Amino acid sequence: MSMLQLVRHANRYREMLGVLVKFGFKEFFEDAKLDLLLDKGQRLFKRDHVEVVRGESRPARLRMALEELGPTFIKLGQILSTRPDILPPEYIEELQKLQDDVPAVPWKDIRAQLEDDLGDLSLIFESIDEEPLAAASMAQAHRAVLRDGDAPIVLKVLRPGIDRVIRADVEILEAVADWVVRHTRDLPFDPVGVVEEFAEAIDHELDLAHEGRNTDLFRSNLEEGEQAWFPEVYWSVTRRRVLGLEEITGVQLSRWKDADLSQEQRESLVRNGAFTVLRQVLDIGFFHADPHPGNLFLMDDGRICFIDCGMAGRVDTETVTDLANLIHGVASNNLDKLYEAFIALGQVDEDSIDRRSLRRDLQDFLDQFTGVSFEQIEMSAMLRAFTDGLRKHKVRCPADIVLMIKALTTIEGVAEDLDPSFDLIGFSKPHVERLVKRQYSFKAIQERVKRNAGRWIKLLDMLPSRLNALLEKASGNKIGIGVEIEGVHALERTIHHSSRQLSYSVIVAAMILSSSVLVLASSRTDSGTLGWIGAISFIVSFSLAILIVLENLWMKMRSRRKR
Repeated sequence: MSMLQLVRHANRYREMLGVLVKFGFKEFFEDAKLDLLLDKGQRLFKRDHVEVVRGESRPARLRMALEELGPTFIKLGQILSTRPDILPPEYIEELQKLQDDVPAVPWKDIRAQLEDDLGDLSLIFESIDEEPLAAASMAQAHRAVLRDGDAPIVLKVLRPGIDRVIRADVEILEAVADWVVRHTRDLPFDPVGVVEEFAEAIDHELDLAHEGRNTDLFRSNLEEGEQAWFPEVYWSVTRRRVLGLEEITGVQLSRWKDADLSQEQRESLVRNGAFTVLRQVLDIGFFHADPHPGNLFLMDDGRICFIDCGMAGRVDTETVTDLANLIHGVASNNLDKLYEAFIALGQVDEDSIDRRSLRRDLQDFLDQFTGVSFEQIEMSAMLRAFTDGLRKHKVRCPADIVLMIKALTTIEGVAEDLDPSFDLIGFSKPHVERLVKRQYSFKAIQERVKRNAGRWIKLLDMLPSRLNALLEKASGNKIGIGVEIEGVHALERTIHHSSRQLSYSVIVAAMILSSSVLVLASSRTDSGTLGWIGAISFIVSFSLAILIVLENLWMKMRSRRKR
């Protein structure tokens, strides 16, 4: 953290430190030496009157601390709750409970921001309800009626000033992540990478026009007759800080028990929601990444409507095929197919893992499903085992795979709540089998040949000249082989530094010996000149010795930072 950042964010950093100490995370900050970032950090840890929250589990205390720290950290917790490759299941389960309900911003502040973004509101709206429909940590929603429209719409408005608060917190998180990496060893994940992903995600959350574009794209991908819906976006009143959406009326699925839905309605809802999510993931490759009950509505005409489209994911055809192979490998008890799909989905470097240990773990997982029919396999259990394997072997899961897993497991959880007999794997079987077969179809092979044809032509075109150059070098005995050994440059620098320090030490020792001889000679010959020369030489020698020691300490600190 630069001195400028430290001064600018000192109060917020102290507040964060105090909250996390309060909830019992003192040891982590001491281990990472974060208390040294501020002089008052150590004093804060020694204060006896800090009331530490007790009686709760460590995951629960983390959730409570994030809620107290505000919107940036609530959002960070929500994103971490989608990372089972980083956090153990008990943390994931607890972070999914994060509460995002906060007091509403006064209407006069919301109105001032709307006027700044849209101009004179009386020229655009027939009316706007001052009382919000809902208020969250980052935005709140107001019902409004446009002058050129009859149906009410919903205005989603960012909380005034929230972007400045969040960007300041993200800057602190970036600095803290860098500090933790440099002062903590054997971390189970990369804090800098996690914060970078979070910064990108939160930037999208702060751009409501981005959510509008996602919503429009989802609407355009709906098939004729599909029993799903996405709200219409009113672009005339949509900006970065405000989003105009069609108002959706119906039953929010988080309150389905109060609506007394029939068994037939619940079964229809589950099938329609699962079909839409599976089609988005497996066929389109662009999907709603957070289809939890609060974001789903049963509309009056029986369709299921998805709202809050800010969090969306993209996967390419190869990733979808790898997922299909993962599911098919489990269902067919095929270890080789499961292993290949695991490596491909996790983008695992096989040289960096213990392959024998990984295959043994995958076989242990397969044994759980031996003799189990395709329809009896749970999607969430299978994907959870996949992320557990990634975490155990210290492999970081790609962000697109994380969102895909979140979407599938979330919709399965919704299905289990509404209709416990629903089987997502069995429902997805036709999609999976079609994808597995498609990769070996004539059309798929033809597409792969077309995709690689240009590379083959370029290679064949370059081959004669490259081969001719190789033969000329061989005939002139000019072929050389360069070998780069990892760490050899560091070893070379160490040897050079050591030999230089040894030379300096010998010179300093000689100077000290010479100065001692001169001082001794001056005492015997009563020569003041020799004594002064000896004394000055001794002082210079001693100063050089101090410099050598300081340089060694500096080099040691520098090498620790690099590690």
